Amino acid sequence: MRATSIVFHQILTWLLVGCWLFGSTAATAAAPQDCAVAAEQGGILFPVDKLDASVRCQIGFITNEYTTTGQVGPVQTPVTPQLYEYLLDRPPLIASLTERLGLGAYQFMMREPNQFWVNDGEGTQGLLSLVYQDPTHRIYHIDGYHEGQIFPMVRAKAVVFMNLAPTTTPDGLPAVQTSLVAYTRLDAALLAGLVRILRPMIGEAVTRKLSRGFEVTNQLGVAIAQDRDRVIQQASLVPWLSMEELQTLVGWLYTVPQRAVTPPAEHAPVSPAPLPVQASP
Repeated sequence: MRATSIVFHQILTWLLVGCWLFGSTAATAAAPQDCAVAAEQGGILFPVDKLDASVRCQIGFITNEYTTTGQVGPVQTPVTPQLYEYLLDRPPLIASLTERLGLGAYQFMMREPNQFWVNDGEGTQGLLSLVYQDPTHRIYHIDGYHEGQIFPMVRAKAVVFMNLAPTTTPDGLPAVQTSLVAYTRLDAALLAGLVRILRPMIGEAVTRKLSRGFEVTNQLGVAIAQDRDRVIQQASLVPWLSMEELQTLVGWLYTVPQRAVTPPAEHAPVSPAPLPVQASP
């Protein structure tokens, strides 16, 4: 988390230098004239034809004239697909459990059904809306901003295409494999033009920043597979979780077989492996 923050502030420094170098020469991107959205995203087909026309236009505005794009995954999480979907449907529960387990301080606050205000604790906030879902696909729209030390506020919109597929671990236990394709469009025309110029340097950092909210779900899944009882104990301390909701969660947690934790080598530092990210040039 800290390394991501440092990289993001370095990016903003580069952009400030770019403003001085390029001035008014950055071109303003024209708004797309149609609402077409490609069905194939990252080699995976999404049922975009099932989206409402207004949602397709909202998404097409970003995907057709994006500032940065990138792909995360595939990432395997050692929980059942049913539990993974259960957690995805409850972002505030994910946030509470990850904070209590010491995995991060991400915040989700429900605004409306399938709509949440997100705060990553590092200056980035926004409205996350689930605009489509079925058992294997999810499409999210994000409207937010980042406040940093270089620029007072940078506003942006984003789209995340998410694919979920049931799989098994090498030892034959149930797991879920997820892949993300993310598009970001900055609202400021000058800044967006400069980001395009510097895209090879910053695409990966922007994608990783955007996908952090989904990464914590994978980290929580690993924690569940390694120590289910600890997760249950922490869940019982969530003040707003009703007894009925807790019992339902516990039932889902018991569908996950427990994995043996491999002890780290002596004196070897331990850190979580980063998600694989592919950023478009």
